[in-house]
Amino acid sequence: MIKINLSTTTVENFKKQILSNFFDTKDKPKLYKKVEKKKEKWAINIQDINSIIKKKLKGYSEEIDLKELITMDVKELSKLKSYIDDHKAVTSLNTTEKDYFYTLYTRLKKATYIQDLDITVCPYCNRNYIQNFTRKNSLEATAQLDHFFDKKTYPYFAVSIYNLVPSCQTCNQRKSTKQNEIYHPFVESLSDDLKFQLIVKDYEFLYNENSIDIEKKVLNNHNKVESHIETFNIDNLYKNHKDIILELIQKAEIYNDSYIDELFNHYEGTLFKNREDLMRLITCGYITDEEINKRPLSKLIKDISEELEL
Repeated sequence: MIKINLSTTTVENFKKQILSNFFDTKDKPKLYKKVEKKKEKWAINIQDINSIIKKKLKGYSEEIDLKELITMDVKELSKLKSYIDDHKAVTSLNTTEKDYFYTLYTRLKKATYIQDLDITVCPYCNRNYIQNFTRKNSLEATAQLDHFFDKKTYPYFAVSIYNLVPSCQTCNQRKSTKQNEIYHPFVESLSDDLKFQLIVKDYEFLYNENSIDIEKKVLNNHNKVESHIETFNIDNLYKNHKDIILELIQKAEIYNDSYIDELFNHYEGTLFKNREDLMRLITCGYITDEEINKRPLSKLIKDISEELEL
């Protein structure tokens, strides 16, 4: 839900990883091959890949090669997507040509890419962890990579970094090949346009989940927010977390300002390096916008905590 900062280092590391299929460790060109059942299915060099791209996209306003496809930003991807949509007959790839791009994607070290991005929670829903793990000295990914523009329709974008959004399995399956209008985590933040709100239906029984509800307040871009919410089923999924909201209500009563000040003054420099550390302990979520992608449901926790003046 929070914009992901794609650093220059991350982009360069990603580009090097893709291009390593065409160059050895000393940057000498080599053949990019696919072998199945001990038989070579195809072999191609980067010049021939670029020739295919140039030929298929010769009517496009700019000349593009593989390196540019790898690093093309969201605005340029959208522009090229529109051209491909309008010129399907001339831009379409045959089965082998598509396989060149698909195989580059299957060989991508996804865990390395996700590690470079430095996020641990799905940016679409802010509900599920997408952390890496190590198995037999190898870094493995729990996240899936969603092709914002699906690779079946747009194989050219199979390894375009701005088209590869780390996501949880649930969100990736929900989105699939849908072309609904949603927020792109590399360029915008749903959190800027949406706040979660607490609705209390019965003040006498606040220990009962049926006494409260979670609703959303749309601040801007109403249609886009609703489309994103519907695509990833966020309304229905978040209603399963009323217990967290009940705990926040309880904590807001227990941890008044004077008690929080007392705890911070007593433990500053030992248990807590700053007040945010203490509030994370109390709320069990990150409370700054920049850190919402570090723990599941931090957006929900932050919004309700602010409403409760916690």
